[in-house]
Amino acid sequence: MCAVTTLLIGVSVPAAALAGNGNSVYAEAPAAPTSPRQLVDAQTFASAYGSTAAPTVVRDAFGVETVVETPAATFSAITGTLVMWPANTTAVNDGFGYRDGGEFHGGIDIMAAGGSTIMAASPGTVVTVAEDSGWGAYVKVDHGGGIYTLYAHMISGSQSVSVGQYVNAGDALGLVGQTGYASVPHLHFEVYAGGSRVDPLPWLP
Repeated sequence: MCAVTTLLIGVSVPAAALAGNGNSVYAEAPAAPTSPRQLVDAQTFASAYGSTAAPTVVRDAFGVETVVETPAATFSAITGTLVMWPANTTAVNDGFGYRDGGEFHGGIDIMAAGGSTIMAASPGTVVTVAEDSGWGAYVKVDHGGGIYTLYAHMISGSQSVSVGQYVNAGDALGLVGQTGYASVPHLHFEVYAGGSRVDPLPWLP
C-alpha cells in the first residue's frame, strides 16, 4: 500500500484501453501475487515525496475516450510497479471506482499544487497529447506490454511533450491545472493494464 493523506475508495469496474507496443519496463504478475505491490523488474524507485493536506474538490467526470466494458475479474491478477509518483505529493483526494449515485471514477485525483510539474511515472512513449471537455489538457504514455498511464487536467497548452516522444521516469509532461471537468487544480491519474483501467494505487511505489 502506498502512503496517502486522504483516500476515498470505490468499487472498481475497468474499461478498455489501447494495446501496448511490447517494450515494457513491467511484466504481468502471477495469478496469485504474494502482494499487490509485487516488484516486476529490478528498477530502483525514485525518492519518495512528502504528503500535504488535500483540500475538498468536486470529483472528475468520465473522460471522453471510447471504451468497451470488460469484466473486472478478468484483470484482477494484473499488478505491477511504476517507478515513481507523477507529482510532488502523494496526497489523494478521490479514489478509483464507483461513487455514490453510480458514477465511475477511472483513476485517482492527486492534490498537487496548481502550476507544479506533472512527471512521467515510468519510461515510455507518448501516444496522445490532447484536450477535451472531460479530461481537459492531458497526456497518455505507452509503457509497453499493454500498460498505459494518463495524466489529466493540465494547464491548457502546458504539455511539454509530443506524440511519439520517448520519456524517462521523472520527465516533465505538463503542469497541474484545472481544465476539463475539475473545480480546483489537481492531477487526475489513470493506469491501463491488459485492456482495462485499473486502480493506480497498487502500481505506485
